[in-house]
Amino acid sequence: MEHLIKDLIEQISIRKKNEMAHFEKYKKEELKDLMLISSGKIMEMEHVIREMKEMIKYKLKRKNYL
Repeated sequence: MEHLIKDLIEQISIRKKNEMAHFEKYKKEELKDLMLISSGKIMEMEHVIREMKEMIKYKLKRKNYL
């Protein structure tokens, strides 16, 4: 399961990178509404990645105690 979570983190990281490229494009074109939407997506992806990394850390800590 840890391997699946790591793969998912990688996929989300790629999507985040793509969304950041969209954000830069919107910024150059001064599309403020799209910048807000894009920044929200980026923040949510960062949050999900952080949570998944915490899950992995928790699993490793739990595994060491058992």
